[in-house]
Amino acid sequence: MKELFKNRNYKLLFWGNLVSEMGNVLFGFVAGLYVQDLLISSGGSILGIGSGIVLGLFMALGAFVRLLFSPIAGVLVDRWNKVKIIYLTDYFRGIIFLISAYVFFIGVSNDSAVIILLSITVISGIISAFFGPAISSATPEIVGMDKLQQANGTNSLISSSTMIMGVILGAAAFGLFSFHIALLLNGISFIISGFSEMFIKSEFKMEIQPDEHLNMLKDIKIGFNYIVKRNGLLTLLVYSLFLNLAFSPLFSVGIPYLFRTELSKGPWDLAWIDIAFGVSMTIAGIVVGGMKFKSMTKVIRKGLLFLFLSFLLSSTTIYLLSSGQISYSVFYIILIVANISMAVFMMGVNIPLNTSMVKVIAPEIRGRVLSTVSAISGGAVPIAIFLGGVIINLSSVAFLGIVCSALLIVPMLGFMFDKRVKDLLDGMDDEVNEQVQVVS
Repeated sequence: MKELFKNRNYKLLFWGNLVSEMGNVLFGFVAGLYVQDLLISSGGSILGIGSGIVLGLFMALGAFVRLLFSPIAGVLVDRWNKVKIIYLTDYFRGIIFLISAYVFFIGVSNDSAVIILLSITVISGIISAFFGPAISSATPEIVGMDKLQQANGTNSLISSSTMIMGVILGAAAFGLFSFHIALLLNGISFIISGFSEMFIKSEFKMEIQPDEHLNMLKDIKIGFNYIVKRNGLLTLLVYSLFLNLAFSPLFSVGIPYLFRTELSKGPWDLAWIDIAFGVSMTIAGIVVGGMKFKSMTKVIRKGLLFLFLSFLLSSTTIYLLSSGQISYSVFYIILIVANISMAVFMMGVNIPLNTSMVKVIAPEIRGRVLSTVSAISGGAVPIAIFLGGVIINLSSVAFLGIVCSALLIVPMLGFMFDKRVKDLLDGMDDEVNEQVQVVS
């Protein structure tokens, strides 16, 4: 890691991305609590819609917009200066949140507040569709292929550390300040992030010929065709979609709703769950990022198996609490342990898989392919999150946990026994090893 941070450009990219993502986490945590408080003060519904559905819509909308724009963004990222995309999107998000902070400062009704927050979510989703592929595509250009896995492991620190600090700051801001202060802090974080990213020096290479005209559908098709032609990749992405379909509703909507609405707990009860997850991701990201894997297939399969068992432990614990078979204290301890386990095994799967995929995709189509991969693997997430809110509204979080656990069986069996997935992972292993031999 020390060697990686000697690269000034990567250091600027890392810290800019860190500050930016911390603002995202802070907003998501505080806004989720704020929306639930609005629902409680409004008698359980806003705009004539039930609390579970409103929360599900709020959590799903950003993901839906991001996925909708991802293929288009991937095409443009391959054509535009990636560093400029990174800092301009951060500046734009900063301006949006500063304006929103002023609007909430002067005061709005509950209905208007929800509409404004949904609008912010839509805009942030569009911007994130550009920001994510730009970061992913710029990283190998800045650090080189030989340090890419280490960079991906270090980048995982961003997700984990921002989850820790963002949640801590969010819980503190929610308890100590008005909502508009959280929006103000969020806006400032994006402005700072954008400013630091302006100093990144990375040679911009136009990956297409200047005389080629912009053909959006053709370029999107290039990314999709690569996925279809790469034997087993589309199958792997379908299983990944089912993984997200199972995980997202319970943790995006179910857990926050359980603590805030069903159990009437304070922000710190929920915050410590997220902090435990974030700390575990941080440690696991550092360890996994520095490891060398002889067989990615075995690592991913073992990681997924333990990830499934950890998820099953979480959903079972929620059911036992809801049925009165265990106390809140026992439930809380087990849930923290399960979240720590999930974070560790999630890093053990994501880092080697993502690193290998980036390495074997040609640079000139990397943005298009990665954005299409993201769109397919996460395509059902917004729908799943929204339906999770509907299920909660009709039943309970405990029942949602049972449904999600059942869904998780499908991808687990696929990753374990589908020959096409095994052949794909083995083939990527071979390609990466060949690249290592050429470099050495």
